Amino acid sequence: MKKFDILILGGGVAGMTAGIYAKRRGKNVAIIEKFVLGGQVNSILHIENFPSQTEIDGLTLCQMFSKQIKALGVEIVRDDIVSVDLLGEEKVVTGKKETYQAKSVIIATGLSYVELGIGEDKFLGRGVSFCAVCDANFYKGKPVCVASKNGSGLKSAFELAEVCSEVTVLDAGDMSVFASANKNKKVNVVSNVKIEKVVGDDVVTGVVFEENGKEKQIETNALFVDLGKKPQTNLFDGIKLDSNGFIITDEKMQTSVKGVFAVGDVRSKELKQIVTACADGAIAGQFA
Repeated sequence: MKKFDILILGGGVAGMTAGIYAKRRGKNVAIIEKFVLGGQVNSILHIENFPSQTEIDGLTLCQMFSKQIKALGVEIVRDDIVSVDLLGEEKVVTGKKETYQAKSVIIATGLSYVELGIGEDKFLGRGVSFCAVCDANFYKGKPVCVASKNGSGLKSAFELAEVCSEVTVLDAGDMSVFASANKNKKVNVVSNVKIEKVVGDDVVTGVVFEENGKEKQIETNALFVDLGKKPQTNLFDGIKLDSNGFIITDEKMQTSVKGVFAVGDVRSKELKQIVTACADGAIAGQFA
């Protein structure tokens, strides 16, 4: 079991800022991150409201954060957390590779994409994507679909239309008013759809869906799933959440469990921006 003073679960900008502040207090700090440092901020093309930067892309900003925490000596652990025991005085976090123990834990797990739940994940990277900005260029000049709910995928659809030959929005709600007013000839919106199956062998070749009680199939090179996001709190039993599943904290970022803090998009708050995530991280890193 690896032991630390402070464990930070998630390496987004909130988690990295928490690491900076905790490490500068002389603590033994580790950030556990399954994927890439910076999280979803990496996929933002244009950031114009981060203090000191007139304009910067998310990838560059995250690389600057990463360089700073590595220079400070914050340990970066690549692991996938499978369970936690945070109710005792000593906090235990179990990953697929290792078990970790700490006196304090900062939850910075952020948001995850809402899935269709039809097994589409087996086509990830082979025609199914949750990020239009990230993957649009892979389908340049090709037809694609967007899974949407009450217009959630419209922004992605218009971004995709800039490079793809045709974009079909398969929306679970009634989008007839928008469809009739839509002036983008490359974007077609279909209402009252229930997506049933992703078709393909090695890669996506089509999508089967039900429209007003009739089963249909559309040929496509990709399905971009854009149904919104949800807080990643499923592992944290015993921690008080709000009605939408976000973690409730006090002004010190302390949760309802002593020694456990929460920062960034996983926390219940009004304004979710990069700068507020950094503020959360600074406060939690200090008080943890």
